[in-house]
Amino acid sequence: MSLNQISKVYATALLELAQEANSLESTEEELSTLVDVFFSDESIRHYFLSPLVDPSEKERTAEKSVQGKASEIVANFITLVVRKNRFLFLKDILEDYRTGVDRLKNRSSLRIVSKDSLGKEAVDRITKSITSKFGRDLRVTEQTDPALIGGFKLFIDDFLIDASIRAKLAGIEEALLQKKIPVGAFE
Repeated sequence: MSLNQISKVYATALLELAQEANSLESTEEELSTLVDVFFSDESIRHYFLSPLVDPSEKERTAEKSVQGKASEIVANFITLVVRKNRFLFLKDILEDYRTGVDRLKNRSSLRIVSKDSLGKEAVDRITKSITSKFGRDLRVTEQTDPALIGGFKLFIDDFLIDASIRAKLAGIEEALLQKKIPVGAFE
């Protein structure tokens, strides 16, 4: 099984369980919180990824750490992931789970990437425009990328709208190359 399929298989199983329990959103929130906790602390992450720690010890630790802090579905799922040595895939599983929830809720994901935070007003304008074009609810996330010169990129499911300065400059360059301006034209 390819690495990409592993996260999809686990996410699909969790999605089916959560759908049966009518807890799609709460399961997502719980899993997201736990993934943040597990991956934000380097010592926790190293513990669960270490080949030196006994697998049964990892499983007991995972079970104790989520017991009472998460629903039975999420607690059992985390324990299963650790038992099957799939801890490394938790972030990917969460993303695949979110994609599945979005699909079931007829919702698209919109990721806005800009050099600096755009602010609530600009994000709201972009969200409103994209919602009217696609006719779907959106799950909006905003990221910053210092490598961007300016402008922004919009990732809507599998679509990319590149409104960055770099893309515009590349377009101008391409147009200039197509025109084949003679040497000395700007002298």
